[in-house]
Amino acid sequence: MTSMSSLHLYIFFLYLIALATVVSPQKPSAPQSSPAPQSWKVVRSGRYNIVGCSRTDTSTLKYLLDRLYAALQPAIRDADQAFFSPSPPFSIFFHSPLLAATQVSKLLTDVSFGRSAYPPSPAYMRGEEEDGHGINPLKSGTPTFICLSEPGWSFGGSNPGLDGYKLCKENPALVMDHFSGTQYINVCPQFFTVGLPALPPKKHCLGVNRIMNRFKGSGAVLSHFQVWVLLEEIVGYYLGKGEGVSDSGYYPGRGEGVSDVNKCVALGAKKAVKNSMNYVYYVASVYGQCTNFPNLSEQERILLASNTTLPNTRGREGG
Repeated sequence: MTSMSSLHLYIFFLYLIALATVVSPQKPSAPQSSPAPQSWKVVRSGRYNIVGCSRTDTSTLKYLLDRLYAALQPAIRDADQAFFSPSPPFSIFFHSPLLAATQVSKLLTDVSFGRSAYPPSPAYMRGEEEDGHGINPLKSGTPTFICLSEPGWSFGGSNPGLDGYKLCKENPALVMDHFSGTQYINVCPQFFTVGLPALPPKKHCLGVNRIMNRFKGSGAVLSHFQVWVLLEEIVGYYLGKGEGVSDSGYYPGRGEGVSDVNKCVALGAKKAVKNSMNYVYYVASVYGQCTNFPNLSEQERILLASNTTLPNTRGREGG
């Protein structure tokens, strides 16, 4: 065979290889998980997830979580000592150390660490996404803050079709809301713009009407700070576990939903430990080093439950 023929055969052989490469069916590649939308990028603060927030809003939430952790420590120590020597704030907001001390201490400790009250999803355990949706890999069970910054965002719970963003827009007073039965805490845009101060000033306490033997006002002057709003919704995460979720025994069902401070005081111990705002008033009182409280017998507490209206006053202790 001449050298020219050999060259022709070699070229023809290369052509066949190239043709086979073009027309041969390719083995399909394994399906890839769809990445979460960029706006749903997850930022961790300890065990807490922060999702879909701007850089500025993420920094605000991380700062508040750090401050909340510091504010919880004296309250946890106070609750730990309550079984043997209950403090005035523990006695007024939870009444019975025998019924409440262990539960209050455990819940506040869980809040400080962001411990999970929900089991992680099977897909999360396998490290997989579900249905190609970016939020599902976040189902670690730990508390997850979601900034509702665009229409159509919905995260299940007892109202799976609810548009959280629309709910925020239709309710300007709503700044943050935990979806019962889920790990999600919705953060409305107005949380960052409505003008709530981040932290209370030093020794910021409720005044007491000594003649009526009850707190003055509704309690809003003590609770309306971003750090306490955060605490209320995180406590709601632990108290508001839905059906079908394993129960540790410490968080028995949804909170009572009482916010007026005198109505919170009027709750019995078993209901007080199920009400988010009792924890907020308790922690805020310990944090503020408050010493001025109503002095209520059990009978006076029952009477307080039937009549809690008093004119609002300034929020300094003794004011």
